[in-house]
Amino acid sequence: MSAAASDPSYPDLDSITTVTCIGAGTIGGGWAAYFLAQGFTVRVWDPAPDAADKLNRLIEAAWPALAELDMVEGANKDAWTVHTDLAEAVAGTGFVQESAPESLELKRSLLASIDAVCDEHVVIGSSTSGYSMTEMALDAAHPERLVVGHPFNPPYLIPLVEVVGGESTAASAVDWAADFYTRIGKSVIRMDHEVPGFIANRLQEAQWREALHMIDHGEATVEQIDRSITDGPGLRWPFQGPMLTFHLAGGEGGMAHMLDHFGPSLKSPWTRLDAPELTPKLRDDVVAGCDVAAGDKSIPDLVAHRDAGIIALRRLTAGLDGAHGAALQPTSAEGTRAEPERPAPIELDPYRTEVASEWIDYNGHMSEAFYVLVFGFATNQVMDQIGLDKAHREANCTSLYTVESHIRYLDEVSLGAHLEVGAKLVSAGPKKLHLAYEMRVGGQLVATEEIIGLHVNQEQGSTAPFSDEVMERIGRIRRESPEWVGRALG
Repeated sequence: MSAAASDPSYPDLDSITTVTCIGAGTIGGGWAAYFLAQGFTVRVWDPAPDAADKLNRLIEAAWPALAELDMVEGANKDAWTVHTDLAEAVAGTGFVQESAPESLELKRSLLASIDAVCDEHVVIGSSTSGYSMTEMALDAAHPERLVVGHPFNPPYLIPLVEVVGGESTAASAVDWAADFYTRIGKSVIRMDHEVPGFIANRLQEAQWREALHMIDHGEATVEQIDRSITDGPGLRWPFQGPMLTFHLAGGEGGMAHMLDHFGPSLKSPWTRLDAPELTPKLRDDVVAGCDVAAGDKSIPDLVAHRDAGIIALRRLTAGLDGAHGAALQPTSAEGTRAEPERPAPIELDPYRTEVASEWIDYNGHMSEAFYVLVFGFATNQVMDQIGLDKAHREANCTSLYTVESHIRYLDEVSLGAHLEVGAKLVSAGPKKLHLAYEMRVGGQLVATEEIIGLHVNQEQGSTAPFSDEVMERIGRIRRESPEWVGRALG
């Protein structure tokens, strides 16, 4: 725990049960859904007469996606209320997340009003996508507790939050906010300096401006621009960002070779960073292009498609080297980012056995029931390797229960054959494992199995989170490539 988390000036993280969201729009409502999934009671301030109906629709739409990421068990999606009185909305809250429309005057006035009625020990975060806290906090009586907590849409699925204070913000408030966001599963970038638009938005804006230029000049369509990313660099970015991508482009020489070799191309007229004039024609061309690209899919259809893709990618990249997930990298005493020690990856050992006589059926080959038995032995070995061994199970009254399995029988196996079963981790959640196996005889594939296993508390008869030690070992298991996973899932 950092010094900020234990600072008596701010609430203890474990004591927070209620949070307040200012605004019930796309971002504020997305935050509300995420906070609910984390087990908080959520108070929402929004003066709009349809705020409750709008928020209810957003939470209902977000909840299935949150459930897919194992975030909602035990959470109450109805633990929210909408208020039009600001003091009532923040009474007894442990944290405030402001997500009002992006208007500097509105945010400046609203943050000052929140500050005036909120308990003086509560940190107030803003979801602003571009304004600095220095300019937003001018009218607040206590600007030292105002912090930018910039999420990415949808905030209930995208883990990134960029945290930075203003000139009058206390460093301890920024630290506390970073600790809070990390505690609830966000991937936090604690920025050292205020930068207009922060980091991610500046990069996104540069790409957006160039896309508008290409449409304005008739050089590319909306569909071509989107596909150039989804079927191109977008496939690399979940694993390495743009800087590591160019580092790899330099081959064995890395970024040094990349800069030396391709540096002159930086002078090439490839980009126009100044924004084009948004003429009525450009505006209409972009809108029409999006209508064509969307086809017959409605906005809810596109949202569902987007959310499913994000869930699949988050599962695929969970625990991979270079995929930071929600972990906050440790910081040195001087405040610089320390290079974390990376524990050695765990290789799942193959399970080996010999076909016994009692496993042979009336056809003279191994009975199908004993394929299941051998795959079960392989699962037991995986449990031992990740720390769910007999001693752990007996001490905690927990075990891994198979709730779904799929087997393919590909070849016959004879008496005395030496079986080797390779295990692969496809994905993992706080309470769930997805494992895939390949059974071979002399290198020949004879059967495959996939299982979904849930971690169950046997005394309570319900699922239970893995311990931190088990999760750490799961995170170190070397995943296979996406191609292997795709083959396993097929």
